[in-house]
Amino acid sequence: MDVALADRFFALMTLAALAGIVGIAVLGIGGRFSPALDRWNEELKGVFGDWTYWLVFLIALVSMLGSLYYSEIVGYPPCSLCWYQRIAMYPLVVIMGIAAWRRDAGIRIYVLPLMVIGAVLALYQYVIGYVPDAEILGCSIDVSCTERYVWEFGFVDFPFMSFVGFSFMMALMLWASPDDRARTEP
Repeated sequence: MDVALADRFFALMTLAALAGIVGIAVLGIGGRFSPALDRWNEELKGVFGDWTYWLVFLIALVSMLGSLYYSEIVGYPPCSLCWYQRIAMYPLVVIMGIAAWRRDAGIRIYVLPLMVIGAVLALYQYVIGYVPDAEILGCSIDVSCTERYVWEFGFVDFPFMSFVGFSFMMALMLWASPDDRARTEP
């Protein structure tokens, strides 16, 4: 796969996830004030509700495979903040795969902390990419945490992709109603 094509693909996926976050926020918040938005929200939950955990699993899987593609095939070395984000992301593939298979409504308590930690680290890395003086966590000497290997649409880089990925997974986990996913098996 051509690296420029992969860059564009992952950047477009990031923008689609960002649109999903905005849509969930508009429906969730707007639904409290507008009966029409509340109906739309409930209808979409009816359509996508059973697939929400699978979508979160898919986001985690694509994020993991994308990070491995860039580091192992393309040869971009991950910085220490990237490693910490991977530590938060990779277990989500297994955990969400099992949760989706079992339709486990109790999984939020386990995955949301990983998602929050990953999102905070990604946001921090994105900020220091613009303001290197804001770096308070020392990055490794070998690989800079502010190096931009991907730069699409003038703002999408690896930390932004990671932040949006974690944020979209959080939004989906909070949007999926536990009542809609009531079947849990031991």
